[in-house]
Amino acid sequence: MARWMAWLTGAGMALVALVLAHNLVFLATYGPQYGRALVETGHDAAWTTAFLIALGLGLALLVAGTWQLRRLSRQARSIGAAAGPRDPGPSAFGAHLGRLWLGLLPATTLLFVLQENVEHLAMGDGLPGLGVLVRGGSPLALTVIGAVTLGVALVGALYRWRRDTLVARISTGHTPWRRPTVKPQRPRGTDRRAPLALGGSVAGRAPPLGSRA
Repeated sequence: MARWMAWLTGAGMALVALVLAHNLVFLATYGPQYGRALVETGHDAAWTTAFLIALGLGLALLVAGTWQLRRLSRQARSIGAAAGPRDPGPSAFGAHLGRLWLGLLPATTLLFVLQENVEHLAMGDGLPGLGVLVRGGSPLALTVIGAVTLGVALVGALYRWRRDTLVARISTGHTPWRRPTVKPQRPRGTDRRAPLALGGSVAGRAPPLGSRA
């Protein structure tokens, strides 16, 4: 179940990054003619629907992540969990960011290339292949995709790092604490033979002869 959720979350992040990167590429390329360029290149109502779906998916992921962090925060406060040595440090955040970006960048790039080639094919043009990433000799599309995926990966890494921090604090707070037991020590200088002498030699000695009468 956890793997499926992680896969669905990654796919949703890639779709959100694709839509954002695609629109930003057209906006940077055509400027004020952005809307007209979308229509002329076949981005009709279907693209608008896809954009709204991706936007809704992104908002759903944001709401779900925020709800999860709030739930973990309440649980941590309820048990009095605080910062400790087991909290993930900056290196853990960097690891999350690197893994997410290295996964989102190629996935979003591939989706962008496929989409642009399908659009050219639908309009009766030839297949540009990877040429859609470098238009007119400028790597604008590739640069935008890299920046957008880095931004999306940054948001995802912040969420995962905060989630791991709260989980670590909760697990530490649930660990039972036991008071160390101190073994009582016998005072120094005590004659351990005294009870034996009193109970044996002294207490068992016969009374004097004069006292028997």
